[in-house]
Amino acid sequence: MARKKGLKQYSEKELLDEIAHRHADKHFREGMTMSEMELSVEELKRGTGEPSIALMLSRMKPEKPTGKACPKCGKRIPVKARDRERTVQSLAGPVTFKRNYHHCQECKYGFYPVDRLLGLPEEGELTGELEKRILDFAVNDVYGECAARWRLHYERRFSENLFRSTVARVGQQCTTADQGRLQEELKPRQKAAEVLVVEVDGSMLPIRGEEPWKEAKVGVTYRHDTAGNEPISGTSRYVAVVNGLGEFAPVLEDLLEVENIDDVGKVVWLGDGAVCNWSLADQLCPDAVQILDWHHAVEHAMDCGKVLLGEDSPLLPLWQRRAEELLATGDPEALISEVMDCLELIEPRKRDTRERLQALEDLVRYYRSNARRMKYRLYREDRLPIGSGAVESAHRHVLQTRMKRAGQHWAIKNARRMARLRAAYRTAGPLRFYAAIRRAHWDTLTSAHRQRGRQQHFRYARYGTRDLDRCASN
Repeated sequence: MARKKGLKQYSEKELLDEIAHRHADKHFREGMTMSEMELSVEELKRGTGEPSIALMLSRMKPEKPTGKACPKCGKRIPVKARDRERTVQSLAGPVTFKRNYHHCQECKYGFYPVDRLLGLPEEGELTGELEKRILDFAVNDVYGECAARWRLHYERRFSENLFRSTVARVGQQCTTADQGRLQEELKPRQKAAEVLVVEVDGSMLPIRGEEPWKEAKVGVTYRHDTAGNEPISGTSRYVAVVNGLGEFAPVLEDLLEVENIDDVGKVVWLGDGAVCNWSLADQLCPDAVQILDWHHAVEHAMDCGKVLLGEDSPLLPLWQRRAEELLATGDPEALISEVMDCLELIEPRKRDTRERLQALEDLVRYYRSNARRMKYRLYREDRLPIGSGAVESAHRHVLQTRMKRAGQHWAIKNARRMARLRAAYRTAGPLRFYAAIRRAHWDTLTSAHRQRGRQQHFRYARYGTRDLDRCASN
């Protein structure tokens, strides 16, 4: 008589086939839609997921109550408390396990070796895989919408506060991580570019409190293909800081160092004419080709034209075409000369004479202070970009799409964290984003000796924070 086959003698495929057959026999009915079949199978997966994870955890080797190396200093630290329980929410449901706690008195740092072995976040109630998904929702939509949309993809409900606290926790890691290390994790370092374009600009975000608006500085770099006279796809990096230039400058410098700025063939620094942008360029990239954004150059000419001719003058299109023709030669003095001829047309007794003279004076000052950055004919011959559209676009797709919606007003701390997260998200993309922040945070935490005193080492160091902010205000 043949012996009955035990369950362990069945292959994994045979067992899975048997589960599938039993599930189909139990739940199939005539007239089922494909959606009903899919949801039924999702229910099956949820039912097997939680016990499967619990079983895999139970098969880990028991943790020995011996000393473990402190992640910060490396010294062996004895167990301070045994079998502390932790429950985390996983993709399959809640999971509970026990582990030992160690505390390094010298570093003032407590740690759980098992948490690190399992790759769990140090804080919070989520596993890394679940936190990654929560964060992806939260950096792309308001928290209330995130909670509602989550229910479309997953059965379990999560509150708005969970999305908010996840952003706060990971945003803090993003902010405090070594920014050079973070940039390398977000997008791997490559050999130096032939042409690297740097663009910097500011825009305002709505803030709670006495100061209703706060400037966010955004920086973007990308590699430029002179043969095609276009950006090289996939090379853009972003940084965003809701604070003064004193905080923004070292973050931007860390980005430039990852781009091997000292070995780049040619650096092009595009700006809108603000004095602080050129000061930043002089310090971080003293050999860069500084270019005044073409559209700002034309816009200033048009602002002057509207004052001289009137907002609704039919001559304004002609004024613009002539301004563009003269600017395209790369000699702003030619345009200044023609503009100065307009002085003869100003009647001294008219009420708006002072306003017209001021408009002319402002335009002449703007062009002469930026004359060396307006050699547009040469730039075009060298197939270099002359428009700062990348950073103008970055304000929209990095910050405003998430942080400047109707009715939004940010607490300043939350705004700073979200700005950093959004810049990192746009640099790395959704697949690399979360893991890059985790790695950079852990590397910073465990490698204190490699932390750089940025305020002492970066090339902008001869300016203090107050000097930078004063420069920006001027």
